This record gives sequence, C-alpha cells and structure tokens, in this order.
Amino acid sequence: MTLTVKDMTVAYGERTVLEKISFTIENGTIIGLVAPNGTGKTTLFNAIMRFIPIKSGEIKIDETVYSASESDVLALHEKITFFPNQADLYDNFSGTEHIKMYAKVWSGREQEVEQIIDRLQMRDYVDRVVGTYSLGMRQRLCFAMMVAANTPIMFMDEVMNGLDPENVSLVSDILIDLRKSGKIIIVASHLLDNLDEYADKVFFLKDRILYRVNDHHQPKPDYFRIVCTQAQAGTLEAADLLPKETIHLGNSVLCIPIEGLNEAQQMALYQHIRKLEDVEIKIGPLGTSEYYSHIYGLEIHSFDRGQAAHAEQPDK
Repeated sequence: MTLTVKDMTVAYGERTVLEKISFTIENGTIIGLVAPNGTGKTTLFNAIMRFIPIKSGEIKIDETVYSASESDVLALHEKITFFPNQADLYDNFSGTEHIKMYAKVWSGREQEVEQIIDRLQMRDYVDRVVGTYSLGMRQRLCFAMMVAANTPIMFMDEVMNGLDPENVSLVSDILIDLRKSGKIIIVASHLLDNLDEYADKVFFLKDRILYRVNDHHQPKPDYFRIVCTQAQAGTLEAADLLPKETIHLGNSVLCIPIEGLNEAQQMALYQHIRKLEDVEIKIGPLGTSEYYSHIYGLEIHSFDRGQAAHAEQPDK
C-alpha cells in the first residue's frame, strides 16, 4: 500500500496554509512530522482525512484517488485513523470499553483487546472509568484505541504528550512493531530526539511547503558539534578555520561540517577546538533537533556555558 499526496494546497479564504505539498509513503514506514505550532501539521492531517476542503491537489491510496464525496470520505476513513482527542473520551466509560469500541468499528478484532491492554501495561487501571484517569493514562488509552483500530494508515498528533520517559519508550517500541506489520504511520511530535529513534524520515514544514526531508536510511554527513560560549565561537571564526557551511545554532552551538575538509584541515580544526576551555564536542551527523533549530531559527538548548560567571564584574 502507498499513500500519495500530490500538489495539495489548503487555504482559508485568502490565507494559504499549505502549498503544493507532495509526497509518497510506502507501507512499513514511519514519518516524523515537525514544525512549530500553528504552521500546518494538524491541517495536513485534516486535509488528507478530508475533514477540511483542499483548494487543489489529490489524495491517493495505491491507485485510487479519494475525492470529497461522501462515499470516498467514508472509504478513506476505513483505511486511516486519526489519533483521538482526549476531549472526545467518555468520562463514564472504562478504558476497556473505549478500546473495544475502536476494535469493533474498524478492525473487528475484539479478541485482541486484552493483548493490547497488557502490551501497553494498562491492566491496573483500564477497567476504571476514564474520568478518573491522569493525562498520561488518557494518552495511553488513545494510543491503545489506535492500535485496536488496526487500520493500514495511522495519523498520530502528539502521541507522546503527557507520557513519562518509561511510557515514551514503551509507545516507541510499539510504533516500531506496527511498522514491522506494514503500517504507514505519520507522527507529529515535539520530542525531536525521540523521533530519531524510530522514524524512517522526518518531514519539516515551513513557509507553507514541505521544506526539508531527512531520510534516516540515507548516509548523513558528519559534523563537529560544539557547545561553547559566544567568545569561544568568535575565536574559532577569527582563526579562519570554519567552513562557510558552518551552522550556528542558538546559545552558541556550532555545527561544523567535516565533509570537504581534508585530514590535515580536520586535525587542525580539532586541535584548535581542544585548546578552548570547558567546551563540549561531539562528532557525527546532526539530529532532528539540530535541524529544527537551524530551520526555524529557534533556541532549543537551555545553557549559558558560564558566560555569566566569566562576565566582567563591576567595581564595588
């Protein structure tokens, strides 16, 4: 099975939100979808699901194009499930009742509900009414409902929201299992490093378009990734050792591409970096978090590298 979006444009009146979005996703693939809030992630999901009208373009599964007709939308929703909104849960229903409902409506595999409950480690609370659940319990329930639906295509908007690290790891493992079973999964998430653990590709939305695609199955260039003070960054720049492709991230994180530097240049740069005091250096490809910071111009790190401590003190 393949999901294809071709030249899809979505607009609200005169305001274009998404413009000429195109991609094809094969079965057994997890896509990470990232962008700051309000830049089109949920709109993309809603447009593919035909919850909202599209201005132009087409949505296709295998060779079938799905229009906005009632029959096409119903057929589309048999193949795609969208992560439930916690506000839509019934407070007076148990978790088990919710999971069984999704299994009955989509997959008809109600006999697997108990297995799903055990896999998600929900046994100790799943028979209580949902009104007693914490945020994390509700989120696990919503995920369990998706698993029970068992549709070939799954859209998950902030699936990790409210989960502690243990349950983030648990849900990540189950996503990998779902991929092995042949699902097409798109996960919108702000847990950027977590996406790198399981996503095959990461889509970046910016300026209404699909701005960048990171394919985790393709070779990635290596970088010196350096955490330093602004003064130390200035020292490296003054030494004329930084390639012009060097990426400057927030809070003086330098990502220096190694590709294109010969061995002598790499060694000279490394030795110069080592002379700086109290710097952190890693060598390897950049992750989603670094590209996110670079593309959107955001500071995603929270450290000052001791600038305040080294600042000149006023005379007393």
